[in-house]
Amino acid sequence: MDSKHIAALLNYAATVDSRVRRTMANDQQAAATIQTWAMALADVPATAEEVAWNAAHAVRRYYEQHDGDRSAQFHAIEPHHLLAAWATHRGELMDRHTDPLPAADPDDTTAYRAEIVGTRTAVATGQTPPSNCRAAIGPAGKEQLAGVGREPRPYMPAHIAELLGQFGLGARRQQLPELSVACPHEKCRARAGNRCKSPSGRELRSHTHDKRQRCYAERIAQQQDAAA
Repeated sequence: MDSKHIAALLNYAATVDSRVRRTMANDQQAAATIQTWAMALADVPATAEEVAWNAAHAVRRYYEQHDGDRSAQFHAIEPHHLLAAWATHRGELMDRHTDPLPAADPDDTTAYRAEIVGTRTAVATGQTPPSNCRAAIGPAGKEQLAGVGREPRPYMPAHIAELLGQFGLGARRQQLPELSVACPHEKCRARAGNRCKSPSGRELRSHTHDKRQRCYAERIAQQQDAAA
């Protein structure tokens, strides 16, 4: 805020606080107060519609004594009250901000870093709203993301598993096809692709629970019936 912003802000505060009004009644004292406030609040914007900030609203909230704060009963508003209000608002903005992918070449680390810092500074000073990656995802993208993880996926590509099998690696896992289904055993409940566990939490390396084997067999039978 500059001197003009501060003068308008103090004039507004004077309408609700006689202490501020008495300070602004003397021209010399008013000029000194405006200069002091302008120096203290140089990095605080007067208004920033993009991020829903208005310094006058912060002044009003101070005198409305939100959240049980009774400071206004004993002290007229001072620059540090607005600094605290803006710091809280700025923190909320940065919490909602996700750095967008810079347009700069990633190999040019100086330009890449400068673009990220510039974007964060713009958000922190109220020049631009926070960038939210979730807001950039359309309905189709959200539906696609929601489907990720619903179906079990192989932990390893088939051609890699085949190559390892030629050297005797992973052969035991291949001998346990029932790992493709979740274990229904009450004390296990291992997810598809994960090995069964004993009641003590130890992973079973050489076998699986009987219920899991039966579940796998039933699924294979259903698939065969459907194919027929």
